[in-house]
Parts: sequence; structure tokens; C-alpha cells
Amino acid sequence: MDQCINDPVTTEVVRGWLESVTEEMQTTLIKTAHSPLICEARDATCALHDKEGRTIAQASAMPIHLGVLIELGLKFAEEFPEGQAQEGDLYITNDPYNGGTHMPDIAVAAPVFSNGKLVGYVSTMAHHRDIGGLMPASVSVLARDLHAEGLRLPLIRLAKGGEINDAVMSVIMAASRTPKSMAGDLSAQIAACHTGVKRLGALYDTRSIAVVNRATQALMDYAERLTRDEIEKIPDGIYTFSDQLDDDALDPNSDPIKITVTMKVEGDSLDFDFSGTAPQTRAAINNVMSSTKAIVYYAIRTLTGDRVPNNDGCFKPLTIRAPEGTIVNCTYPAPVASRAVSLFRVEDVVLGVMAQAIPERMIGANSGQYTMVSISGFYPGTNEPMIGQLGGPVTGGHGARSSKDGIDVSSHGCVNGTIDALELGEARFPMIFKEMRLWENSGGKGKYRGGLGFYAEVEWTQGECNVMLRRERTRFQPWGIMGGGAAPTSRAEHESTEGSITRLPGKTVFPMKSGERLRYWTTGSGGYGTALERDTESVLEDVLNGRITVDAAHSDYGVVIQNNHVDHKATMQLRESRLTA
Repeated sequence: MDQCINDPVTTEVVRGWLESVTEEMQTTLIKTAHSPLICEARDATCALHDKEGRTIAQASAMPIHLGVLIELGLKFAEEFPEGQAQEGDLYITNDPYNGGTHMPDIAVAAPVFSNGKLVGYVSTMAHHRDIGGLMPASVSVLARDLHAEGLRLPLIRLAKGGEINDAVMSVIMAASRTPKSMAGDLSAQIAACHTGVKRLGALYDTRSIAVVNRATQALMDYAERLTRDEIEKIPDGIYTFSDQLDDDALDPNSDPIKITVTMKVEGDSLDFDFSGTAPQTRAAINNVMSSTKAIVYYAIRTLTGDRVPNNDGCFKPLTIRAPEGTIVNCTYPAPVASRAVSLFRVEDVVLGVMAQAIPERMIGANSGQYTMVSISGFYPGTNEPMIGQLGGPVTGGHGARSSKDGIDVSSHGCVNGTIDALELGEARFPMIFKEMRLWENSGGKGKYRGGLGFYAEVEWTQGECNVMLRRERTRFQPWGIMGGGAAPTSRAEHESTEGSITRLPGKTVFPMKSGERLRYWTTGSGGYGTALERDTESVLEDVLNGRITVDAAHSDYGVVIQNNHVDHKATMQLRESRLTA
């Protein structure tokens, strides 16, 4: 069998097996989890690593986890190498300053053996409902240091030789406000690891250690080769792009926070340098370096597509640098619980700098934020904690492309979790969605229109709760490219039972009681190309479908619509006058 290892058929069989293992692990985790964050929103991922900790396969799940599992695979191999790892072991960590992201993201891993020899590791990462800390859900922007964010787990054994360490489990359960969910979700991760150990071990048993190791090396070399081929298509040069966060997450009137990246293209290699980015903040919107790397990894994977396997080879051509003490490479003990606030802007600047070099392969800015509406309190008449997020979409539009409109209200970009149904929120909490619809005119204008955002109105129907609103793009718009227009800014308001309306900042916590309403408008995405070049029938279709208004068709696209039809003569005259103005 060893003589056949260079046969591409053998290598492809191994690739298929590896990918099926990660997908089966992912399915096990999603189907057996307790919290809606995992079983509905699918905020989890699984990966396989070789004996040295290199990632040899990863499930097609959260792109935002790409880099961190690469980092953690190496950590597992370093801390529990051959001679220390035992069959039946489980390892656990959530330490942002040792390969993790933020503390709700707990990683669980296990070693894999074949005929008594260590051959690799399997790993899982999942976002847990509550890990303790300052506020319920453990993602408050208000934490001032890491220790206010909840339980910090160093990389330790959770099980040794098949025996769970009950003392460690007890500490974890005691730290969480939702111990039942914590127990259920950790059990799901353990089950996924057991699945991975069994299936990956079977591959080595069936094909032999030597055959599989050579095949995985061939697959990593293949991924690196194809990635370098794509990079070589990018014109050599130095490109720079910047964008801003609305504020420091503590004061809505504070100065914006700048994130800058410079990309150097040289042959078949890329260098990303975040010099010029703002210092880390007092609020918990900072990111450790592994999170920033994950965004760059995701952006590069958009160039290579499904034909390239998810493994370490994809990222060999990359160098990623960021000054210590910045919001994209913070230093201990900077808080990181609400890291996604700034991470979406990191995604925007990375895709933005790539658009400077290859605009035909990039998109207008996505909505650039997560409308996180978190609920905490107690269910009316009980002492049972009430913690979670409202159902419904959390992201707005996907950016317009060089040949297509953007996608309306979609889970996209670095976070591609499933959107919870509205009914799930209404079933979990005493609330009702009075309205949920596309927000007209919320996609940036262009030859190809940006995807639309949404408008939502929620009424609290019984008792009271605390609402934590966490979002962005309330001051700075998602930009368009190649002449495309920007999308509008997001906004939100709270209506009391007396009818008074309060405009809400992007990050805030406020009480809400029965009869009160929350309304929020989540922006769409940037357009692509000049709006006056948009096909007039496409403009009419948007008007008829409620995506844009008749006034916007006239002002933004130079299209005159009368009685649900395009007035072609008036449109031609209007567009000509705009072009010659």
C-alpha cells in the first residue's frame, strides 16, 4: 500500500475520509447540543490535526474559527505530545491569551491513536451560553479586564485515560449561570471528539500510518500550491485600506477607532501589516492575534474556493503582523468578550485592501456588524434565569458583486451561522415580533445593488428584563466599490408604555417591561459599479418588490417610473443630464 501513496486516487480517498470525519463531528456536535447558540445558530466548528498539531482538515463551519483551531492544534500537540497523551484523554481551554478567542468559546480536544501510537488530535470549539463574569451571556462590552469576563480555563486535561475529572467539571458548572446548557453543550463537544477519535483512528488503521501521513502532507502541499497560484494572479504592489468603528463602546460620543491594514503582494506571497491601527480599548471589543489571523485566513480562502482542502497549507504563503497593544493584537489582561464588534471591521479592511488590488473579485462592504440583542433576567414568576438572544436575523446585507446584486439579510462573511427563526425567540421569551421586513433603500446603489438590511419591531409582553444592545455602523456606512454607493447607517429606538421614544446608541443596556417596544434598523451593504449603469428593468423590479422607492429610483439610479412602468424617454434624458453635469 505504501507504494501507492503518490497515486492521486489514494490521496483523494484520504481527503474525502478526512472531510467526512470533520463533517460527522460537526453534525454530532450540532445535533446533540443544548443551547440554541450551537444547535440553531451553529456557532461551533471541528477540526483534525496531525501528530505535530498541524491542521489537516476542518469542517465547513465558522470561518471566524479558522485561525484559532490552527493555533490550538499546535498548542494541544505542544502541551500533550507523544508520551504524555493517553488514549481516552480530553483537553479543554478557553484562554484567549493562549490560542483562544474569547472565553465563551471553549475548545475541547482529544488525542487519536492507531495500534497504540499517537497519530493526531481532534478538536472542537463552541460558543457557550454563559461562562460567568460581569453580566449574563458573558459578552458584555463593559468588562474592564479579562477577569471580569468569566471563568478562564488554561489548557488542562478534562479527562485522563477515559476518566472525566469531575472536579474540573464542577468548577465549570459553578461558574455558569446556565449550568444545564453548559453541561449539555460540553457533552456535545465530548461526543463529537469521541466520534472523531473513532473515525480518524479507523482511517489510520485501514490505510496505515505511513500512507495517511504521506497523503496529508501531499494535501497540505497541494493546498499551498493552489493558494500560491491564486496569489500570483494579484498584481504586485503595496495596498492600504482603513475603516472605523463608531466609538469605544463606552461613550457613543467618543472618537472613532481606526483599523488599518497594508497588504504587500510579492510574487506568490502576501504580507498583511496592521500598523497604524488604534490602541486597544478599555471596553471588551479588543481582539487577540489569533482572531485577527482567522479573518485574514478566511479572506484568502475566498480566493481559492472549495477545490482547495481546509488545511495548514492554505496559509503558508501568508505573513500577518500587528503591533502589540492594538485593538487587533491586544495584550493581557485586555478584555475581549465582545470581540466581534471590532472583528467585523477587521474583515471589512482586509476585504477592502484586497479590493484595491483585485476589485473584480471582491464585493462592496457587507453590513459590517452583528445586531446582538441579548435578554437577561428571570422568567416571570420564577427564579429560573432567562438568558439568550432574540430570534431572527442579526446581520444585514451581503455586499454587491462584480456581476450580481448583493444578497438581502443573509448570514455571510466571517460569521456564517444559521439565522434563528422568529418563532424560537417568541417561544423562549415573553415577547412578540410585531414586524420584521426588508428595510427599503438600505442597499448601496450601484450597477449592482448592495444587499438589503432589515427593520424589526419587538414588544415585551410579560414582566420585565434587561436588554443589551450591541451593534455597529451607526456612524460610518458600509462602503461601495468601483463607484458603488454606501448603505445607510443603522439605528434603534425604545418606546415606553407612555409613548415616549428614546434613540439608542449602538452599545447600551436598558430595562424593558411589559408593553414596551424596541425598534431597530440594520443596514444593508455597499453597491458595486456606477448606479447610472444599472439596468432599468432591474430598477423597476426593485421598486415593484419593495426594495427601493420610486423616489430612490429617480434620485439614485436616474430611472423615471410612472404607473409601475419605466418611462424610457424620460429616463434617457435624466441619465444623460446626470452624466454631463
